[in-house]
Order: sequence, then C-alpha cells, then structure tokens
Amino acid sequence: DGQYLASGGNDNKLILWSRASTTPVYRYGEHQAAVKAIAWSPHQHGALASGGGTADRCIRFWNVSSPVCTNFTDTGSQVCNLAWSKNVNELVSTHGYSQNQIILWRYPCMTKLSTMTGHTYRVLYLAVSPDGQSIVTGAGDETLRFWNVFPPPKFKIDMNESTLHFAAGMHSSIR
Repeated sequence: DGQYLASGGNDNKLILWSRASTTPVYRYGEHQAAVKAIAWSPHQHGALASGGGTADRCIRFWNVSSPVCTNFTDTGSQVCNLAWSKNVNELVSTHGYSQNQIILWRYPCMTKLSTMTGHTYRVLYLAVSPDGQSIVTGAGDETLRFWNVFPPPKFKIDMNESTLHFAAGMHSSIR
C-alpha cells in the first residue's frame, strides 16, 4: 500500500519505516548477519520477508502490525535475494556461500518445491519477468541464467471481451 519502507544492512538489523514519520516503527534484530534481501508479499497486506547473510542463513517473516518475527527457516546458506510470485503464494530465494543455488518455496509452510543449481559462485542478482513466470539470476561467475519457476495466473480477464480465459495446463513448470 506504499505506507511502509523496509531497510536492512550490515548491522544485522531490519528496520521498518512509516511514510508518516522519520522515526523507525520497528528495529528487528533477530538476524545474526547482514540483512541481504527484503521482499514484500503481494498476497498478504503488511507481510515482509528478509534474508540473512552467511552467519545467519535464515529467511525470516514479519508483519507490520507486530514487533516479532512470525516465522523463519534456515536455508543452509547465505541468502542473497528474495522475490515473491505475483501469481501464487510462493517465494524464490538465491544463495551464496556455500550452496550458490536458487530455491523455490511454498509459503507459509516453507516447503522446498525445487532447488536449482548451475551457478558456481554467489547468486547476487535476481529479477522477475513482467509476466511473473520466469526469473533471471546473475552470479559472481559472470553468468546469467533464465528459469521458468512460477505458474501463470489462474485466470485472466480480457477487458475487451469481458470473458474469463483460464490458463490452467498452458505452462511448463519445474514441478
């Protein structure tokens, strides 16, 4: 809704800011290493995910209405990036030391749906395609890799025809 901003840094803190104030709303201190990744959920108002560096390795979940971590999972390696699917309640994370992998998670249970490998150094960059189905990752090995990870929307509305077009079964998936 544009009312909050989250920031993280090498002080191991995730800080939640309100547009209405210059004083932080919360200073979360649960990460044990630098906060390397932050992503707002498009599915749940005020839900936020953050990822910690090498000594932390956790993805932690927060809600702007609470001063405590609502859930976390240890990923086993440094979390470099996080991105939510806009079509389903799933999250992708990229990793550095020591795994250099990409993981697809089902939220909120944090079931690991897929682990993608191929990079030989930290996966430092992540972007989601405009249609929300593919990602591109970039790593310290100077490679870009393209992945089809998220399903298409369950349906789309054609505003010109005012009809529903179902997209089920019309995509390739890693599952």
